[in-house]
Amino acid sequence: MNRVELLSEIRHAFASPTVKQKETYGRFAHTLAAAAIIGDVTIIFGEWIVVPTSAWRVVGLTFTGVVCFLTGAMLSKGE
Repeated sequence: MNRVELLSEIRHAFASPTVKQKETYGRFAHTLAAAAIIGDVTIIFGEWIVVPTSAWRVVGLTFTGVVCFLTGAMLSKGE
């Protein structure tokens, strides 16, 4: 498979994914959401001193986790 065919296949996988691909993308998004929540908990309970940068990290990870979870829910609903 040459480079052009590979890029075409990748483009096709995202432009018009199959049902199984959507489920896989949904599972991956849920995995990213879980990682963001684990990161939240690690920052909250792992740092002794709370500083403003820690708060921004927690807010960012929480937002990312919610977006990934909702995206995963949309992709995993099936057809």
